[in-house]
Amino acid sequence: MLSIFLVSSLIPTKITGYKKPLPDLFASKYGSLVAQAERLYYSGNYERAKGMYEDLINNTEAMGKRLAGFIGNGWTLIHLGRYSEAIDTLKKAEILSGGRKPFIIPVYMGLGIAYYNKGKYLKAQRYFSALTRYPEYEDVYRDALYFAALSAYMNGSYDKVVRYVDLLQKKFPNTKKANEAAVLKVFAYRKKGELFKAITELKKLIERGHPRKPRFEIILAEWYAEYGDYPKAIQQYEKALAGYPFLKDTILASLAYVEKKYGDNIALAPNVKVSNPLVGEILFYKPGMKAYESGQMTKAQQRFERFIQFFPDDPRSAKLVAYLGQLLYQAGSYEKAKEKLEYYLKRYPEGEDRPAVLELLGKVYYRLKDYRRAAEVWDQFLREYPGHKDAEKVKKLLQALIAEKPEVAQYVKSEVGAEAVFNKALAAYKQGAYPKALKLFEEFVRLFPNSQYTPKATFNAGYIAYQMKEYDKAIQHFSEYVQKYPNGEDAENALYLLALAHFAKKDYDNAITYLTRFVQTYTRSDKLADAYKFLGFSYYKKYEAGDETAKANAITAFQNAAKLYRAAGKGKEASQMEQFVQQLK
Repeated sequence: MLSIFLVSSLIPTKITGYKKPLPDLFASKYGSLVAQAERLYYSGNYERAKGMYEDLINNTEAMGKRLAGFIGNGWTLIHLGRYSEAIDTLKKAEILSGGRKPFIIPVYMGLGIAYYNKGKYLKAQRYFSALTRYPEYEDVYRDALYFAALSAYMNGSYDKVVRYVDLLQKKFPNTKKANEAAVLKVFAYRKKGELFKAITELKKLIERGHPRKPRFEIILAEWYAEYGDYPKAIQQYEKALAGYPFLKDTILASLAYVEKKYGDNIALAPNVKVSNPLVGEILFYKPGMKAYESGQMTKAQQRFERFIQFFPDDPRSAKLVAYLGQLLYQAGSYEKAKEKLEYYLKRYPEGEDRPAVLELLGKVYYRLKDYRRAAEVWDQFLREYPGHKDAEKVKKLLQALIAEKPEVAQYVKSEVGAEAVFNKALAAYKQGAYPKALKLFEEFVRLFPNSQYTPKATFNAGYIAYQMKEYDKAIQHFSEYVQKYPNGEDAENALYLLALAHFAKKDYDNAITYLTRFVQTYTRSDKLADAYKFLGFSYYKKYEAGDETAKANAITAFQNAAKLYRAAGKGKEASQMEQFVQQLK
């Protein structure tokens, strides 16, 4: 429960920074040594003060000085975090004090704090409670009431918490301790199961502008939800998000907890209103998507409907409408599915799920035996998205429908299957009609820029142009392939042939550029040795043309080629490369 985390930051588990009460108790009565120890203590120099207090214990006979030593030493041990030792020391002081006022007051306060910090809350409560018998010491009385309430809370004595806090607020209204204690009262009511009282007291703190107001606003939202007042809970969360943007993550984590526990009730609550998209995301979008992915279709539908209701213009709503259409289709509610899918096409004409909606709407029309509309919608898909990943599937659906209902063919306007043009070009190439094949592949790329066959058509156009020694065209097509499809199945060959086309044109600078890129990218290619060879020749040609800097690069490239050829068992090629190296050296 998130509020437990929030409460843990509001209710201290240790009492720190609190110094020994009655600072004038010993300093003026027992000489300069006591006064010096006290000054060191109250200035925060606990280690030095501890040494002086121990001197008072061990080296003086005066009862008062020894008592000052035990009490002071016990308090320095508290500040040093040595609580067990502090308790032992203060117990000795308790015996020496004989229970006399005012000496017993710092003893009891120290014992209460030491026990509290050790987690012994019942013992701590007893000592703090004992201090409330001395109302004439107002500061001590006030602090003891607060610490007693704190110990009672940690000990689970929530009725006592309420009594202590009520007394503290009555005796010391509008003080810091009273405000801190009011927090204990709120959570004591919560622990007692009196949620309405807890909410009432928490609202008072918020209205009074308590320093912890931002976190209280979050807790109040949680408690409204637990109380079953979902409209108020959501209103409170949205108020908190608007007022405390720096607590956004905490607020949303709390809201996620509420959704997990009460999400089904919230989704069905008729009076719920949501205006903040972040709240809608946590309450409806994310749990709806999770339910959808896990097959909980009823739950998903409920969440989707609410999100769309409150945020129809949110881009995610478009996707949810598409999902709803799918859910209704799977449930056999074809008329309702049609309504949702048609709404999608009208409301979100540029939606990213438009292809999927068209495909599914065609299936819905088919189920409703509206075959003409099914054909038109699938045809529309193929005309609008010829290169879509599902185009082949839609094409087969349309082909099957035409085979079953030939009369719908008159309503089909698209060329069903871009592969007809591709296969025509491929057939021309296999027949040796290279100019025709080149023209057809180029035409295919122009007509179907997004087809699944476009990468292969682009590469084929470049390859045919290269074979025909039309290097400018080859460079054009290979460059396009390398740019658009760097991870395509022909990317390696396209880059290699692009480099060779530049080499064939004696454009050695570009040849070097692409060959260098090739050897760096395809380090395990079976063309790697040849690539290094042509890289070496490219640098060699530049060296012959007067570029002295190219010589070393040529040698390195030839050496790499020789090494790879020899490793591949190609001794003749390796020797040729080694001869070039010797010539250059």
